Amino acid sequence: MNVPTKPIPLLIKIYREVIPTVHFYFDQWKEKARDIPDVELRSQALDALERKAFHCEGGGVFGILAGDRNKELTQFMIAYQIICDYLDNLCDQSDSLDPNDFRALHNALLAAIDPERPLENYYEYRKEQEDGGYLFELIQTCRNMLATFPSFYQVQEGMIELSGYYGDLQVYKHVKKEDRIPLLKEWFELHRHKVPEMTWFEFSACTASTLGIYAMASYATKQNLTKETAEIIKNGYYPWVQGVHILLDYFIDQEEDIADDELNFLFYYESEEEMINRFRFFVDQAEEQLRTLPDPKFHEMIIRGVIAIYIADEKVQGDKEMKKKSKQMIKKGGLPTLLFYLNSWIFRKKRN
Repeated sequence: MNVPTKPIPLLIKIYREVIPTVHFYFDQWKEKARDIPDVELRSQALDALERKAFHCEGGGVFGILAGDRNKELTQFMIAYQIICDYLDNLCDQSDSLDPNDFRALHNALLAAIDPERPLENYYEYRKEQEDGGYLFELIQTCRNMLATFPSFYQVQEGMIELSGYYGDLQVYKHVKKEDRIPLLKEWFELHRHKVPEMTWFEFSACTASTLGIYAMASYATKQNLTKETAEIIKNGYYPWVQGVHILLDYFIDQEEDIADDELNFLFYYESEEEMINRFRFFVDQAEEQLRTLPDPKFHEMIIRGVIAIYIADEKVQGDKEMKKKSKQMIKKGGLPTLLFYLNSWIFRKKRN
């Protein structure tokens, strides 16, 4: 299997193979979303697909690791990510503050990676019900693809663990405003012994990414993966790489979150200096962990690519202060991050 270990060959492979493959399958889900009978569910599904397509484009890079199983891996990743983004819209855009509703919705993610789990009515606590089988079909696509991966059962436990954390976070961050922080702190206390020393809000950030799930799924496509290697892959991405991913996500959303009075974990750092120092620490820890994985140079490029994609975002480039902070982050990633940054900036300019 030819896994690129340098930025330029990786970028060429992304443009020639990854992006076209992603959109071939992604666009099929757009057609299905247009057929959702309920007006509200259809609106939220299409909005998520329109605004968050870049999540699938980014996740598609893991298909490179899957070699001749890249199409199956890409289909799993797209279906799983679409579920995440669709459910996020349903929680964000709804008047509901019911934790039972959010829990029921996110049970769909656990069903997607656990074929033994019975399907249920994930809309049980909301008036909108008729999605024309959209969510069930997404779940079944995930299951069908995972069933073809020879080492799926070696990674399943780790995937369920990370999916469970993701669902918990989505429940606690969408409840009544006054309940969010107490619930998140209480949740952290239940799990703090499982992670290196960090704050409750950093732990929350580490659980909000799907990168670890896609990394595990990509290696599940290979024969004879051991439980030990599966654990190394999970620990390679969680918590540090996922933390870097989501801290960057919150970094670019700061202004919006202030305007919308939304929860942003960066606001809980005592100072801007502390925030930057902790980000650097997360990057250092992430790079150290990634060196223990199979194909370490590929994974190192993944994290530098993630940094570059967020720093090239128009929200950062249009704000002098944020742009200044982002330059410190580019320095942290070195030349590969700079190359990915320039590429991301050009790519966004072309799209606009």
